[in-house]
Amino acid sequence: MFDFPLNLRYWHICTRIVPIVLALSICSYACKSVPSADLPRIKEPDFSISSIRIMQAELINTRFFVRLHIDNPNPFPVTLSSFSYKLYGSGLFWAEGTDRDMWTVPALESAEKELFLVMNFIDTRRDLLDRVIAMQWVSYQFTGMVIINAPDMPVFTKNFDLRGESEVTR
Repeated sequence: MFDFPLNLRYWHICTRIVPIVLALSICSYACKSVPSADLPRIKEPDFSISSIRIMQAELINTRFFVRLHIDNPNPFPVTLSSFSYKLYGSGLFWAEGTDRDMWTVPALESAEKELFLVMNFIDTRRDLLDRVIAMQWVSYQFTGMVIINAPDMPVFTKNFDLRGESEVTR
């Protein structure tokens, strides 16, 4: 092995270690000097059914609209880009659908959207048909999934399961 003079060994160590220490110091200072960005948190929009309205009642099929109310609690608009749902009335399946029309809910505001559904009464109990035709209150369950977009934020999916009662109107 070579026997280096003492100051040459220090020189060799200094030329290798000092640049590394210097680079780490600069990197540490740079990381501390970058301000941390407080990104806004996305709050999930709230959904509710505001009405169920019969458009045409027939013995086999009934066409109706479900008016969906959406509250946007965010300080920025959100866009609902895909909406899949199933509607149950009095514990029985009524109808399902998918809406791919994009609709935007303004920041800190509400919006309503009408969903068109067709219900087939062949597989349901007669008392449910009578209640709907008589335009009485019906308990419902509205389940599904929505894809939500917000400006400069990642897209996210929200599953929902709404339960309540609604008056059936014409």
